[in-house]
Amino acid sequence: MPLIRRARCGRCGNDTRKVPITPPGDVRPAFPADRKRIIDSIADEYDMQTALELLPPQKIVLLNAVPDIDCCEEIILDGQIIGLHRYRIDALSWEFIPKIEGARRLVQLTRAKQVVIEDSAVEFIVRGANLLRPGIKNADTSIRIGDYVIGITEQGKAILVGVATMTGAEMETRERGMAVKKRYKAQPLEPKSLASGQTMEQVLEANAPLLKRIEEEAISFIQQTAEKVKLPIVVAFSGGKDSLAVLLLAKKALGKESFAVMFVNTGIEFPETVENVYSTTAKLGVNDRLLVKEVSKDQFFQVLQLYGLVARDYRVCCKSVKLGPTTQLIEEHFPRGCLSFIGQRRYESIRRSRGGRTWRNPWVPKQLGASPIHNWTALMIWLYIFQEKAPFNPLYEAGFERIGCMFCPASNMNEFDIIASRYPSEWEEWQNIATQIARQQGMERKWLTHGFWRWKVPPLKILELVKQMGITLPSSDSSLSKDSKPFEYSITHRENSSEPLIEGRFYTSMDLDRAAIFLSALGDVILDKERDMLEITFTGRSPSGHGFLFGNGQFSLSGMSKLQTAELFVRTVLRGLLCTACGTCLALCKNDAIVLEGDHVRIDPEKCVQCQDCLSGKCPSLYAIS
Repeated sequence: MPLIRRARCGRCGNDTRKVPITPPGDVRPAFPADRKRIIDSIADEYDMQTALELLPPQKIVLLNAVPDIDCCEEIILDGQIIGLHRYRIDALSWEFIPKIEGARRLVQLTRAKQVVIEDSAVEFIVRGANLLRPGIKNADTSIRIGDYVIGITEQGKAILVGVATMTGAEMETRERGMAVKKRYKAQPLEPKSLASGQTMEQVLEANAPLLKRIEEEAISFIQQTAEKVKLPIVVAFSGGKDSLAVLLLAKKALGKESFAVMFVNTGIEFPETVENVYSTTAKLGVNDRLLVKEVSKDQFFQVLQLYGLVARDYRVCCKSVKLGPTTQLIEEHFPRGCLSFIGQRRYESIRRSRGGRTWRNPWVPKQLGASPIHNWTALMIWLYIFQEKAPFNPLYEAGFERIGCMFCPASNMNEFDIIASRYPSEWEEWQNIATQIARQQGMERKWLTHGFWRWKVPPLKILELVKQMGITLPSSDSSLSKDSKPFEYSITHRENSSEPLIEGRFYTSMDLDRAAIFLSALGDVILDKERDMLEITFTGRSPSGHGFLFGNGQFSLSGMSKLQTAELFVRTVLRGLLCTACGTCLALCKNDAIVLEGDHVRIDPEKCVQCQDCLSGKCPSLYAIS
């Protein structure tokens, strides 16, 4: 039985042992779609009968994500790691890689992909040597270069798993050379498979005392935090497993009348996610406490057109279609702030692992976040949901490991495969826009189809793979071209003129109406449409002086001696041009001078005191150009 912590089994009372999985160890149960994918991958290498016997239906299968350039998970069966299931970006397909325990089981089921090692070479293999041609007795002639093969002794015991560097036929005929590059090695032992299986009911019974313990701790944290903070309480519910667990815990800790439930529909949520939010809150009796912010999907596509393709290290989309609308929702219902219980876990990322259980997000300044499940693993989450018989998102059973926005760059490529087949019209719309932007950014077609767009600055392993595939890197400027983006500008500072003068230009034509909106926070603006220009006289916290901005992108600022002032002017103009009306600036204005009107922002001149607080806070446009 898999236990969430090392302890005595709650079912039989016996001691347990630790399975040496790869850190961080965020294990999850395999759902039917996961099992089917693994079985299909094993069948591709061997045959369907072998695959079904290796992964019998009566046994619980666990998956543990390991570091890789895309999805790669250890397969845990009978408390043993039998292999890896890995998605190959280059081939856009899955592969099964047996580990030693899996190899030991496979040799009892099939003779495919096996190399018989001569007795004289066994000692060297067990010590860690690669398999050389003189040490081979015979080999499966169907082996191809690059296949994962199993090295067995003359007595039929698996001691080696490695990558073939010769074909099976060459292994039998060539005189010398390296035949198999070692990946895993071990002593020739029997497999540790168990005769009986396990049911989820038995697993829950074995973990019952541990689940009760972590539930009590989480409930205590919720109650103590709520008592200490004394702010209105909300539960952020996204339709995913983690936020579902928090919703269940909050209901037990506080009672359903003590908190609101908050959901931001980004416009690119899965339809199952939206349905799950409404159906789950109704089943739990908190639907009358549900606060929803609806965002048009056009806002996401507007972000792409303005900022280029989003990426894991360039998540301007999240700022625009999720965090900004969250700020709006909080500003509308909790103008003095709120305490949000959020399903955030330290196992999800390095950044989150370094954080605490409470935090403030600078993008949502009026929200104090707190996570009751900060130290929970995915297995704890799932067993708790199963125990509570809670209605979880059906997309997990369809093969998704995590549930986010439909086109999130944090998704793995296999999840995009599911999206393409499950939601063809939405996928086609995304592909058309992404292809257009990819061309503007100088990307080859494979840069998009193989998922390399998911990084603005690709990590070394991705760059190595790109090189192996013979794909040309995009230009160093991976944003939009100068003709289509206003990010680029130049500034000239003339100190020797009669008065300090700063001149510059944006490499795009100006929408003076949009620019004027935020410039009004710096001073008094006069818009002259006949002359296609605006004039600003700086007031408030800005240095004295005035400036001109023309429709062709040129600008001049006089009476100023500091380039920092010019940078403030430029960044303020860009905020206006790149504004998606996400609402992140609303909470920054103490005078309620910022108003959202449809797809744009307006600053009320009667309320604005030009304190510039709205310009000093977080903004997706500045995140995009930084």
